[in-house]
Amino acid sequence: MSEVSVKICGVKTAAMAEAAVNQGADFIGLVLAPSSRRVSLDQAQALTRQLPHIRFIAVVRDMAAEDLEQLLAATGVWGVQYHGASTFDWIGMVHHAGRQAIATQVDERADIVLLDGPEPGQGRTWAWQRPWISQPLWLAGGLSPDNVRQVVETLKPSGVDVSSGVETDGEKDLVKITAFIKEAKQWQS
Repeated sequence: MSEVSVKICGVKTAAMAEAAVNQGADFIGLVLAPSSRRVSLDQAQALTRQLPHIRFIAVVRDMAAEDLEQLLAATGVWGVQYHGASTFDWIGMVHHAGRQAIATQVDERADIVLLDGPEPGQGRTWAWQRPWISQPLWLAGGLSPDNVRQVVETLKPSGVDVSSGVETDGEKDLVKITAFIKEAKQWQS
């Protein structure tokens, strides 16, 4: 039996990243796509250098190959979560850099498949269903401390990913983060 992995996404500060990990978060998501939670490449670089013991995941959307190459060279991210369409082999590029590829569509080459709602980061639930895939499955989209245990018990994902579900007034809330992690990890897969 293994614990469900928890990713807290949209973290913008070293203090919150450290606090979330201290409460049991396994991964911290750094959003480099357009969003109110966006961090710059320089901020991502600083965070991954300042906190090398934390497994950061860069969240990108429709990123060009040159920009992804720059991100991989400049930061110590553990993995890349790619949203949108790609005109190049982003998974191959991520693997070549020795990082993990988190695909938001079923792709046999991905290390992890993350299924999210139609508008990632908006906190909207969707018709959660478990696809038949061989890779670890992470779920996101509308998760909160109030529903994560039910989702984990029902669909048995390897991981869960949350952003707006652990915020108050658009800012990460450590009380909600702690409650989310506790509820998610109640069940062993």
